[in-house]
Amino acid sequence: MSDLQIASLSDFFIELEKTSPSNARATLYRGHPSAAYLLKPSMFRDQSKRKDEKNIFRELISVQPRAFVEDRNVFEQLVRMQHFSLPTRLLDLTYNPLVALFFACETHPKVDGQMLTLSTAKNKVRYFDSDTVSCLANLSFLKGNERNELRKAESDEDVRTCEAGKRLLQFIRAEKSYFLPEIRVSDLNSVQLVRPKQSNPRIIAQQGAFLLFGLVSELKPRNPFAMKVSRITIPASAKPKILRDLDRVNINRATLFPEVESAAKYIMGKLVPVEGGSENGTAHATVRPRHTYLAKA
Repeated sequence: MSDLQIASLSDFFIELEKTSPSNARATLYRGHPSAAYLLKPSMFRDQSKRKDEKNIFRELISVQPRAFVEDRNVFEQLVRMQHFSLPTRLLDLTYNPLVALFFACETHPKVDGQMLTLSTAKNKVRYFDSDTVSCLANLSFLKGNERNELRKAESDEDVRTCEAGKRLLQFIRAEKSYFLPEIRVSDLNSVQLVRPKQSNPRIIAQQGAFLLFGLVSELKPRNPFAMKVSRITIPASAKPKILRDLDRVNINRATLFPEVESAAKYIMGKLVPVEGGSENGTAHATVRPRHTYLAKA
């Protein structure tokens, strides 16, 4: 827990200016509406969901196959499931610190929020079609006892020869037929920062990326993955003003969630009662555009 706090958007920019970007490191951000939240994906927050991961994964594809027709690998399917708010082994990140600040303030108005900064070497960032990403993403197809078997593996040879390792290899080869039986135990016990395809409107709007968890259920501030984690606390009392200031620079639900439903809810939330103009002479509501998003709509 960091004792560094910000109470306004101007405070935030002051703190941002204190950090010097590095050409050798990638910096991403995440907003937690509650300072009590951990860096743990939704699938791992509930033991019952974790046991049913394989069934949850297959059930959604079974009932909505057309939604996944454009996905070329399991990681892309997980990204889509994350978009549908289904529990996955992914954790959302963003390259835009203002987006993370928004999510730290948007909900839980009575508790302090946190904005987290994650930094790692650029050569540690994986892409959506990485072999390492395939290894971790396909863990979703295994049963709980099979993942436990892999946790006991002490060497790459143990992974290659155990039944769970053989099944994992089959799933990986279903999307990559050329894949050699060289799954590394160090990869399975890691957390990977993954840059996805910029093909999802929400990913584009939120400048998103993901943490992909293997057999690890939580990323701690002190971790063996060479990821630096720092935190800034946002007092609950500061959240409303920060959200208003973010809205002025066009960071809001309508721009970050480009689906029509989200835009409609945002517009309805901006209705302001004004006098006159109604047929019966009473006050009615209208929308007062306050930023470029509504001006362009």
